Amino acid sequence: MAEPASLFLWHGRALIVGPGIDSTPHAHFAAQITLGLDRPFRVRLGADAPWVETQAAVFAPNQQHQLDCGGSMLAHLFVELPQRQHAVATEVNAAYNTLPDFQPVNAAIEAARNGMLDLDTAENAAQQWLCCALPSALSHYGSDARISRALEWIAANPGVTPSGELLAAQVHLSESRFTHLFRQQTGLSLSRYLLWLRLFEGVAAVARGDNMTAAAHRAGFSDLAHMSRTFRSTFGVVPSELHKMTIAFKQKAG
Repeated sequence: MAEPASLFLWHGRALIVGPGIDSTPHAHFAAQITLGLDRPFRVRLGADAPWVETQAAVFAPNQQHQLDCGGSMLAHLFVELPQRQHAVATEVNAAYNTLPDFQPVNAAIEAARNGMLDLDTAENAAQQWLCCALPSALSHYGSDARISRALEWIAANPGVTPSGELLAAQVHLSESRFTHLFRQQTGLSLSRYLLWLRLFEGVAAVARGDNMTAAAHRAGFSDLAHMSRTFRSTFGVVPSELHKMTIAFKQKAG
């Protein structure tokens, strides 16, 4: 019998531990860090790229990739780095799992496999994993304070779909200047960034007990089919996989 999957979700971060799910080629706004738990898995960076076998990988934001799990158990960490994503480089053969500081992460992953990992410990393990895998992305590199304020406004107003004009006014910029800076800092248009947040809200709604249709509507999608198409194009799998997971959800960061 396959081990159950566990999903730990916070604002801007998600940790998944469970049976690997083969994906279609896809890309998303989050940085993705993936670890094979029992044996290596295969990955390729696009539909026409060669397959590479690896135990540990890092996928930069917006990097197309595809997984062939071969039935192995995997751990994935997704993290939003809206103003630091340019400091993340894709590494198909990463080595973060060989670092001594990674041992607490291994212990947390093993606890998750046994259904004994609490949300706070998972959050600490996720931070430690990031410190091992993406140390350069966690350092300050000169982000724009106006975009930081705009991102804070978005996070503080869930359920609101702000326009570029509204956010530009919040930070005292023209709309054209704001949209240029937003794309420069995050690597995405405002609409794509908001779409990513809606996907996370859909997952959060399932974690709170909503069925898939209700979750789609709560996240602002026109219907379940719309959310399913977007979810699959983003993560490479269908959102019904969420019902196979034990989900622990934290409403807000901190």
